Amino acid sequence: MENIKSFFDSFKEFVWDIIGYLLPGSYLLILLSIIIKKDYFVYPTIGTKSDDFYPFIFIVISYLLGYSIYGLGVMKENILGKYSYIKKTERNVKNRKTFSLSKELLSKSLQTKGITDDLSDTSLRDIRSIVMGFVPEHDQKIYTFTFRADLSNQIGNVSMMLGVLALIFSILKPFSLDIFNTAISHYIIYVCLIISYFLLRETRNKFYNISLGLPFSIYTAKATQL
Repeated sequence: MENIKSFFDSFKEFVWDIIGYLLPGSYLLILLSIIIKKDYFVYPTIGTKSDDFYPFIFIVISYLLGYSIYGLGVMKENILGKYSYIKKTERNVKNRKTFSLSKELLSKSLQTKGITDDLSDTSLRDIRSIVMGFVPEHDQKIYTFTFRADLSNQIGNVSMMLGVLALIFSILKPFSLDIFNTAISHYIIYVCLIISYFLLRETRNKFYNISLGLPFSIYTAKATQL
């Protein structure tokens, strides 16, 4: 029975992983097909027609693009450094009572097992990982919020990138490249993409804040009941 549960848990994580990369990649491909002029948008030539876009090809390309989008997001946060939403959220969680209380309770729990290491210099993420080990039954709930935050972040980055690039290339036409569609309806789409980034940013921040801080709340509640 335990093996079956482990299999389904692993399969569930695999599906979430696929969806997490597939959706942003699909979103990017769909947007490109809408905003880029047909002369610049390449369709696969495999099949009976030159413009066939087989579902299998679409899925593979979307999945691979999803990894690139994720990498772009990581690069952006590394460039922002202490101003990235990740670092800001970590500082916010560190200032919560549940974090300091979790740290204190964890230290006492480890001491009863003969582990006297000082946790004062341990990073928030390391403490969070240890705490999650005490509440494994809540892993799925925590991962759900992490997934939502990552998805909002990736889709938001795609929206901002394409919206800004489309406006720049449509208005200024650098290097004499006329890549993006310039109808009024498309300008509205570009502006909406930029606006959607700020909406998705709020969603991302909320879910990441929950994802990062929830393990400490759960652990504190469980530890104080013992």
